[in-house]
Amino acid sequence: MTSVNFLNVDHDAVARRKTLALAGVFTLFVALVAFAGGAASYRSVERGTDVFTEFGRLPVISDARQLVFGAAPSDVDTLTGQADNEPNLMRVLVLGIGGAGHDGSLLTDSIMLATVDLDTKKVGIVSIPRDMAYPLGNGNFEKINAVHAWEEQAHPGEGAVRTARMFSDFLGINIDHVVRIDFRGFAAFIDAIGGVTIDVERSFADNEYPTTDDLWQTISFKKGKQEMDGKTALIYVRSRHGSNGEGSDFARARRQQLVMLAVRQKLLSLNTLADPGKLAKLYQAVTTHVQSDLSPWDAIKLAPLVQDFSTEKITSHVLTDAEGGELVAANVNGNFLLFPRGNDWTRIKDLVKNPFASQEERDKNAPIFSKVEVKNGTLHTGLAFQISNNLNLEGFSAQNMGNAARRNYTRTLLVDLTDGKKSDELAKLRRQLAADVSLSVVTTTVGNDGIKRRAVYTAANAMEIIYNDDTDFLVLLGESSYALVASPYATQTRP
Repeated sequence: MTSVNFLNVDHDAVARRKTLALAGVFTLFVALVAFAGGAASYRSVERGTDVFTEFGRLPVISDARQLVFGAAPSDVDTLTGQADNEPNLMRVLVLGIGGAGHDGSLLTDSIMLATVDLDTKKVGIVSIPRDMAYPLGNGNFEKINAVHAWEEQAHPGEGAVRTARMFSDFLGINIDHVVRIDFRGFAAFIDAIGGVTIDVERSFADNEYPTTDDLWQTISFKKGKQEMDGKTALIYVRSRHGSNGEGSDFARARRQQLVMLAVRQKLLSLNTLADPGKLAKLYQAVTTHVQSDLSPWDAIKLAPLVQDFSTEKITSHVLTDAEGGELVAANVNGNFLLFPRGNDWTRIKDLVKNPFASQEERDKNAPIFSKVEVKNGTLHTGLAFQISNNLNLEGFSAQNMGNAARRNYTRTLLVDLTDGKKSDELAKLRRQLAADVSLSVVTTTVGNDGIKRRAVYTAANAMEIIYNDDTDFLVLLGESSYALVASPYATQTRP
């Protein structure tokens, strides 16, 4: 039987031609990749960079990347638009917000500033409490966690970048990048990497953790290492009313830093940071919950840097109002705010500019404030606490010591325990408190605990004990100081 080819086509010949064409294209592709890899390797050796970086900088690859992803990292403008005087440092502002479905959805629940030294491979992380005062000018302040909310409301989609620019101006530094993520995105990211291992520093319980229907629930964590999924990790970093010393924003900031370090460790263990494909999937998992100046390519390009920094070279710090801390609490028109001690922002600005300094170096350069013990000699509840806060704002290290032995002082008495060595500070206290300087002789006494302490005898032979050996001044508050409790600061609600 004779077969007839009505299309006049040799199928075998066509198949051979297709195979040869595909083989040619594949060979050309392999050759191009090999050539690009070789070129990138040569450039990395010449420039002292990594192959991944130089591969992305090759002309053809660069053009394709910009077509698909946008600008290259080196082409991205700084957030401030100003020249970067510290090219070896990269600062990234990380903002955490509640997001849709949460009260105050745009308020920053967490604020962290990470500084990366590209030369020494060090990382310094500073957590800023959300109640820290942010100056608006003309003596007005607002809580720093409200800055992003106002900016996002006024400029939808630009809140994170505009906040980073404002923080740059406020702190006197150049912030290079900003990432804002909401609660859902945080949980999704943790789940996408398979959870994290957290070494909980101390056990605690929180009986006031919010539920989704505006009620309360009890959550708890036990000391030690444990695996956490996204939901559990979110609860761990959000808890604000925990027991055992975990009920403050400062403790919460510390937990947030622990989770950040655990995420880094998990990414390293999965070899994710060297795999652009995995990074792209992670970015996709949270893309609807993230606002940033970084394009997907920028994020993928910068991620491998994380593996170059060992845990030993990562330092962390939380701004706090604890004794010796940078901040002091104040009640301004019914609002709780944290101001720098002595109303001097220098110490905080120095810390965010150089977070790599050791605690010893920071203590060495920290300002020295005269120490004051304050006792309430009136029947006005909370007077000693309020006066102590005001003194801390005005350049003293004041401590509320409760009530005086007698509560009917008309004039505030000021006892100098320095033998006249701090006359300027004595004069300043006298003016600020409308006080009289007491001529009482300092003596010693032994308390019920068997400890010998200094003491003074005032009117009606009332004995007042000085509890700390390094106290410079004792203040016994009288009615003359009551009118001075008003805060010198004001809060302002922006339009």
